[in-house]
Amino acid sequence: MTDDEVQESGYEVTLPTFHGPLDLLLHLIKQNEIDIYDIPIVPITEQYTAYLDAMEELDLEIAADYIYMAALLIHIKSQMLLPRDESAEGQPEDPRADLVNRLLEYQRFKQVAETFAELDVVRMGVWPRPAVSLPESEAAEIDMSEVSLFDLIDAFRNALTRYKVNHPQAIELQRMLHKISDKMGELYNKLKEKSPIRLQWFLEGRDRDELIAIFLGTLELVRLGGISLQQSDPFGDILVAITANPLDEAQFAVYDQR
Repeated sequence: MTDDEVQESGYEVTLPTFHGPLDLLLHLIKQNEIDIYDIPIVPITEQYTAYLDAMEELDLEIAADYIYMAALLIHIKSQMLLPRDESAEGQPEDPRADLVNRLLEYQRFKQVAETFAELDVVRMGVWPRPAVSLPESEAAEIDMSEVSLFDLIDAFRNALTRYKVNHPQAIELQRMLHKISDKMGELYNKLKEKSPIRLQWFLEGRDRDELIAIFLGTLELVRLGGISLQQSDPFGDILVAITANPLDEAQFAVYDQR
């Protein structure tokens, strides 16, 4: 693959909290507080495709599994909209049944995997360090849950939407004007001064191209273990914190070639 092909291709993401289309569907079900046995297929299909659009706009590589799931949702949606034969004997099969079974099975596998991971931690004798008191102003930010990629996409989708609303005449550019390495360094240095910071605060006033560079840079810093993403409440504000794993900022430059 040539350098031009590398730069034109989408950005591939591999994170522990990000697996595939079933995770996205579970995220939407949880976000909308939906009964998994009674999924409203029309709005879920619309929200799912909106996420794919956002992933494409953020320069993420969309795997074939996501495209297949989008096609499956559209197929189920079309079946749900077809008129039912009231004269037919027996109860017609719900077009969503197979998808619901897949989601339930996947959810069970994830729970089992998480249980095994917890057991491994216990066996290795790895224990959390004692709680450390923090300033009162940060007291409400102690108990945090893990942030998934979809939560992060939500934050950047909101920032992109605000940018489009505030800059309706903005011209879409075809190439990156902001370097990923620069944004990685900017965020990392800001966290050296103060940690954690609210992601929303860091994104304020950025243009579309800069938001994309920050998004990709944030993913790299998480992958490298230099920062962590946290939430005090499900789907709440995302906090970015520096970790105890120091990074060599000289290596950031390699990500401009992706």
